[in-house]
Amino acid sequence: MDGIDMRMLSLMACPLRLLTAAMAMHTLSAETPTGALSCQNIVLPMEGGITYRGLVRSEEYRFSAVIPPQKIGWGVASPAPFHGFIVFLDGGGGYREGDSCVDFQVGVRVILPGDTEKPEDHHGVGKPVTVGNRKGYEIVERETLRGQPFLVVTVHLDLPRSSGESDYVSMTLISPTNTYAAHRRVFDGFISSLRFW
Repeated sequence: MDGIDMRMLSLMACPLRLLTAAMAMHTLSAETPTGALSCQNIVLPMEGGITYRGLVRSEEYRFSAVIPPQKIGWGVASPAPFHGFIVFLDGGGGYREGDSCVDFQVGVRVILPGDTEKPEDHHGVGKPVTVGNRKGYEIVERETLRGQPFLVVTVHLDLPRSSGESDYVSMTLISPTNTYAAHRRVFDGFISSLRFW
C-alpha cells in the first residue's frame, strides 16, 4: 500500500511496561536466549497481516519512510491499526525469509507515575545519532542465536508533540555477523529515507 495514511494502534495507548511485556512474549523462543531478538519470532503476529511497499506515510506520527527496493514490510492484520512493520533482508524479502531483518516500531509513549525506568535512562548508554531533524541514540549488541553470532543494532528516536507528550520510533537491525556489512548498508539507507514533520 503505497502512500497510505495509518492509524494509531490502540495497544500503544497501554502502559509502556505492559507493551514491553507483550512484545517480549513474542520475541523469545526456546532457541533464543533470554533478552535476545529473533526475526522469526518478532514477525509471528504479522502472519496474514497487511503488507507495505514503497512509501509508507503516517499523519498520526508525522513521518514517512521508504521500504527498501524489492522488499516488503509486514504489519499486523486489521482491525489493529498501524504500529510498525518488519522487513526481511534475505532472499526476496518474503514472509519469514531468512534470519536478517529490520524491525520498525512507532507508538505513543505512556509513562505511569509508578514506572521506575524512563526513556531518557537509555540516552547515556547509546551513541548519539541524528536522523533527519530528530536526535536519538544507537545501541549495538552482540548475540548468539542457534550457535551463530549476530549483531543487533537499535536506533531510537523521540517524536515530541506540541502538547508536551512524546511518541517514539525504534528501528532494529538483526543480522548474522557474516552478512552484517551488506545488511547495515540497507538499514542505513532505510533510516536515511525517514522524513519527519
